[in-house]
Amino acid sequence: MKLGLALLALSGSTSAFSTVGQTRTSTALFQMVAEKPKQMTRFDRIKANYKGPKVEISSGIEDEVGFSYDSFEEAVSATDYSFNRNDVVTGTVVQYDKGGCVVDIGAKSSAFLPQQEAALVQEQGAQIENLIELDAEREFQIISEEDENGQLLVSVRRIEYRQAWDKVVAKRDTDEVFDAECVSVNRGGAIFLVEGL
Repeated sequence: MKLGLALLALSGSTSAFSTVGQTRTSTALFQMVAEKPKQMTRFDRIKANYKGPKVEISSGIEDEVGFSYDSFEEAVSATDYSFNRNDVVTGTVVQYDKGGCVVDIGAKSSAFLPQQEAALVQEQGAQIENLIELDAEREFQIISEEDENGQLLVSVRRIEYRQAWDKVVAKRDTDEVFDAECVSVNRGGAIFLVEGL
């Protein structure tokens, strides 16, 4: 502050304490005094000079690997990664998890199979390990859209339900006689379990 006032007095103004008509001059002088050149830290100097890792690519690497960047780009653009609800996809169970299992279906992230969607008919207290085999490839139906992490929910039960319904319709069309399990009796009759339905 004292330095700014001294500079005002030296600049030829009539009064060092008069601010009338001197606002622009005093503001410019204060900015010149207040601004010091910022000194870069050692880290900032190294960061400014860093150009990234240096990777030497030999000229014959494309022949050795079997593809070039252009062919890789074409292969990626030709691949379709869109998965829609109710699509049936092939996948592999890679890990059991709490409440279900993780399934690799070729999406950007793995899908999740909840335990209640693991089979059409489940015994009371059945574990996911007894319902779904690990590392086995099978079909799954997508039952949800991608969440914020890109994960999908899949189901085996819905595929089995559709297959069981087709079998029941075929038995009705052929008028075939079959055995069924009676699961309950009520005032109107009996309820039977046929093909899990």
